[in-house]
Amino acid sequence: MKVLFLTDSLSDLDGVGRYSMRLISALEVERADIEVHVLLARKHRPTSDQVPAHWKVEVALPPDYYFYMSPLRFWIWRAYGTLRTLWAARDVDLVHAIKDFPHNQIALDVAKLRKVPVVATAHGTYTIQPLFSERHRERARKTYLGLDKIVSVSHYTARLLCKHMAGSGFDDRKVSVVPNCVAAERYLEPRELPDKPWAKSPFTLAIGEVKERKGHHLWLGAWIRLASDFPEWQHYVVGRLAGDDYQRRLEQDIADAGLTGRIHFLGNVREEEKIDLLQRAEVFVHTPVTAADGGFEGFGIVYLEASAAGTACLGTNDSGAEDAIVDGETGLLVDQSPVAIEAGLRRLMGDAKLRARFGVQGRERALSMTWQKNAQSVLQLYQELWDRDGK
Repeated sequence: MKVLFLTDSLSDLDGVGRYSMRLISALEVERADIEVHVLLARKHRPTSDQVPAHWKVEVALPPDYYFYMSPLRFWIWRAYGTLRTLWAARDVDLVHAIKDFPHNQIALDVAKLRKVPVVATAHGTYTIQPLFSERHRERARKTYLGLDKIVSVSHYTARLLCKHMAGSGFDDRKVSVVPNCVAAERYLEPRELPDKPWAKSPFTLAIGEVKERKGHHLWLGAWIRLASDFPEWQHYVVGRLAGDDYQRRLEQDIADAGLTGRIHFLGNVREEEKIDLLQRAEVFVHTPVTAADGGFEGFGIVYLEASAAGTACLGTNDSGAEDAIVDGETGLLVDQSPVAIEAGLRRLMGDAKLRARFGVQGRERALSMTWQKNAQSVLQLYQELWDRDGK
């Protein structure tokens, strides 16, 4: 069976990239007759060295900022992406859009022309945000109505999608929640990386691109108020630095609090360094919010990576963290408010036994949430569509 996957990344540096690699690899393990063909977006992030050489990979899709293009550029790229995808899909049995709207619109158009089933993954922000866009709303609604199956990575994303498609004739039953997973075994063995500054003091860790919906301003406000009570602790942030006003405000708040030497923005790091940071951290803190533009965290694979590394987590309600953290077992879920985050962080920073318990229980859960289980669920959806079409 030949499956055409549309994604903007096969990179270790972003969640969709890691999702794409892990899912496709697991699908191959579960079903040996799957032939993989991946279409990447233009200007994609560096492809991981873990991508198998036998995968057919082409750059054929509009760049990831396609949604924001001017109308003329949008239609030019839509035509280009559709033609390239149509050619790639000439002998496939199914199209799976791992990238959200409007890339999944190209997947739908091509699948209908080729008369093959089409599946799309709903990750979060870029599934829901188009439904609030005056320009894109109707196209997005028609796309979601036309898709055969939608794989939602969290119950939170699924609830929002069904809520905002209500009244359109949308069939909620086409949405299946298949939570993200983690290759937990990658996070078990200690890394021996010499001369790393984070090995010298206890620290908390955040991972996520420095932008509003990742909620860095929330943990920062809490950390500033806690800093004097935990004078030996440091905090490290891993993720792409935009160099914008949001980042500059964070840096100014840090400087005003006199904490420039204790809160460190590392930017993107090597995978081995990220794993070492996750393993050494006392607390992993990721506090996503619903941003002013409607953006939110659809799941957050980083929570499971932290759990796999044996590290207690702190996350926020009203986000995909509700699926990634079991509150009171693998970490704490708190409201999206500075007061709640400060209370949760204080509790974790001040209780080594609690951190250890959450770390042990988190690792057990991460080990049980395998990509093989995820792939089995996705393959079941594929098979339902193939059976429907008599393949």
